[in-house]
Amino acid sequence: WLRREPIRARRSGIFTRGKKRLQRNNLPAQLSSFIGREAEITGIKQLLAETRLLTLTGAGGSGKSRLALQVATDLLAEYPDGIWLVELAPVSDPDLVTQLTAKALGIREQPRRLLLETLVDRLRSKRLLLVLDNCEHLLGACATLAGALLKTCLNLRILATSREAIGITGENLFQVPSLATPEPDATMSLRSEERRVGKE
Repeated sequence: WLRREPIRARRSGIFTRGKKRLQRNNLPAQLSSFIGREAEITGIKQLLAETRLLTLTGAGGSGKSRLALQVATDLLAEYPDGIWLVELAPVSDPDLVTQLTAKALGIREQPRRLLLETLVDRLRSKRLLLVLDNCEHLLGACATLAGALLKTCLNLRILATSREAIGITGENLFQVPSLATPEPDATMSLRSEERRVGKE
């Protein structure tokens, strides 16, 4: 008889205990291919190699989050301590920004110590990329977190998305253009061609 081992859920986080993990990230699986915007992806990668805080700015719906995730996925091999995503869109309480970051990294709060201090101390020597997604409604909290981490954790970089700049020293901005839409004449021509092909 074959012995069946219990199935255990895989835990993410750079400080998760147990056997060596196969992956050092918590990025979501991309369900569709990413076609186009190669120029933006190249530009973001180049800037991120030169700065420690890069914020992708632009109007809502311009594709900031999708670009950030694609760049992060492409750069997984560049960060031995992983790439970690903190999704802030559903958060309204600024106090949760540090908590969600610690949770993504698998860092637990310690008694009688501020969580931000614990976070900074544990990441001090780590070479990783932190992706802060949708910062615009939590700019103050994101600025505090980013400032503290970048001041002490010299091998850490942050890629953020926001409709506005986070607003701390050393931040670089990449303006994400709105997604291009087909010209009306081009759309009509395409539909006419599709109808013609369908009749053949």
